[in-house]
Amino acid sequence: MTGISAPAGSPPTVAIAGYCSLDYATSTKSFRGIDATSILERGIASCAPGIGGIAHIARATAVAGATAEAISWVGADGQGDTWTAGLAAADVGTRGVSHEGTRSPSATMIEVGTGGTICLFDPADCHPAALTDAQREAVGSSDCVVLTVAPRHLAAEILDLVPDAATLVWAVKHDDDAYTPELITRLLGRADVVSFSAGERDYVTQDGVSPEAAVRPGALVVETRGAGGVAWAWGSTDGPASPGVLAVDPVRADDTTGAGDTFVGTLAALIARAGGLDPRGDIAALITSATRAAGDLLRARSTADRTPVATSTKEGH
Repeated sequence: MTGISAPAGSPPTVAIAGYCSLDYATSTKSFRGIDATSILERGIASCAPGIGGIAHIARATAVAGATAEAISWVGADGQGDTWTAGLAAADVGTRGVSHEGTRSPSATMIEVGTGGTICLFDPADCHPAALTDAQREAVGSSDCVVLTVAPRHLAAEILDLVPDAATLVWAVKHDDDAYTPELITRLLGRADVVSFSAGERDYVTQDGVSPEAAVRPGALVVETRGAGGVAWAWGSTDGPASPGVLAVDPVRADDTTGAGDTFVGTLAALIARAGGLDPRGDIAALITSATRAAGDLLRARSTADRTPVATSTKEGH
């Protein structure tokens, strides 16, 4: 399935749908298990939260040359205003951001030195029973829709509204509260691009059927492997077709928050700018560009961490 071709000189529109989150990030050398004490390497309470959730995807989409429209939900607690203003400052449209409830979602992420990340997420109370009219219009008028983790009933409604001619990118997040097996099956059957981390492969493997065999023939399946690179293949009933692997230059960073989302947002924008997914195109070049964008994020963050500051604390997380 191909995306809608944007008029000459007009960038394509990409709607990015999913949770808002104000993120607190830290790390530990080793998670010692339940009822045991794990030592954090940097504080949480003194940190200003980062603008997370779909923000990294949306900002990367805008930077890569598409018109980005956020579809999300925030509360009336000031944090939601901060989150929305951060998107607007990055040239991301916010007409699809609804304001309800008293609290905005937040997350505490603990990166474990021995591998993996622990995510503690508070979805808050700002999610309505149905999409707003502005959100429905934003989905229905998009050339490409990136759907990531969201309240289950709203994700299903978004999936119902994605135009047949639009490209759908499913940015997988392992969240059993957001996805039922039936919804995962629907997403695999409709998505043009399915992107997940190596640790999420088992999550999108249904009844022993790999995602490459579960998607529509010709859909692109992408697996990010951190410092191990990026692998991809085209879907077919027989499993992976025309697989490829891209090596990456490892980037040392204490906080890798948003790298995978930056990859997905960049890839979605590039596919949308190309007029949709083309199995005959140079997918390796698109993935190289998306990987470079994620690496640039980490390198910029690492450089900022090494920059001397005038006070005893640094902003950010």
